[in-house]
Amino acid sequence: MSVREAIERRSLGDFADLLAPDVVWVGLWPGELCRNRTDVLEMFGRLGERTLQVRPTIVAEREEVIVVDPGLDGRHHVLVLAEELVSEVRVYPDRVSALAAVEERPPW
Repeated sequence: MSVREAIERRSLGDFADLLAPDVVWVGLWPGELCRNRTDVLEMFGRLGERTLQVRPTIVAEREEVIVVDPGLDGRHHVLVLAEELVSEVRVYPDRVSALAAVEERPPW
């Protein structure tokens, strides 16, 4: 299964299986940082019932980058793929910021 398919199926379990072991998740605020799959999965667990409300939509896609609107609070996520796994996730406050980050050469 691809990352795109997991998102379209809205399957958190399938998405979790597609996280690289050394995935990095960078949130909006200081301290919002996960440095491996275990950290990211623990963060998912802390989201609790909010994950039931997640309605992710792919907003843009190019090469090894996918922009996702998780459907929660306006934030958008930029997923960086490597070898068909999610190697990095960067959270942006809104769609405009996420799309701008993808249009420019990413700093990472």
